[in-house]
Amino acid sequence: MSLFPETIAASLAGSKVQLAFLTHFQFTTQPMRLWKGEGMLKTNDGRRWSGIGKLGSMSGIEQAVNGEAPEMTFTLSGIDADIMRLAKDEFQAEVKGRLVYVLIQFLGVADPDDPDNQRPLDNPFPVCCGRCLSPTFTFNDAGERSVALSAESLFSLRSRPAYAMYTDSDQQQRFPGDEGFEFVGALVNSVVTWPDF
Repeated sequence: MSLFPETIAASLAGSKVQLAFLTHFQFTTQPMRLWKGEGMLKTNDGRRWSGIGKLGSMSGIEQAVNGEAPEMTFTLSGIDADIMRLAKDEFQAEVKGRLVYVLIQFLGVADPDDPDNQRPLDNPFPVCCGRCLSPTFTFNDAGERSVALSAESLFSLRSRPAYAMYTDSDQQQRFPGDEGFEFVGALVNSVVTWPDF
């Protein structure tokens, strides 16, 4: 069974299919689900996503490779002074350290000949997750305000000290009694056959 059977079937039938990005913020008191379209989107898993249209953007959504942990940025533009003040005042309690998920959702494209075509196909699929770090507030001379929220990948090794080694002695200094790296030295230049039938 494939990941996106409805999407594949629609595409094979000649229907137009589009991709939408969904963002799920797990704030402390209430989660927020947004999508880059307009209006309310109800996905096949029963969740509702509020459309932010052209007021929101995101960048840095990329795969973590070579041990790097890319930083994502979520920007909300066109906000008023009250929203900006609220974002500043409640950031520590509501947002800092909370998780944010980015998902993809396939949709049928609006078609006058087929009004039922614009509907979610399959369930949303998560593509990345991050932890909210800090906001950046912007206010220009024209009175336009925006807030940008940065998030780090869950793959960032904040707990690993700089120049740490995956050795038993280094592990013992940080966590005395831990046996997780006890046999690392014996594995150097050896060939491990697994599974061994």
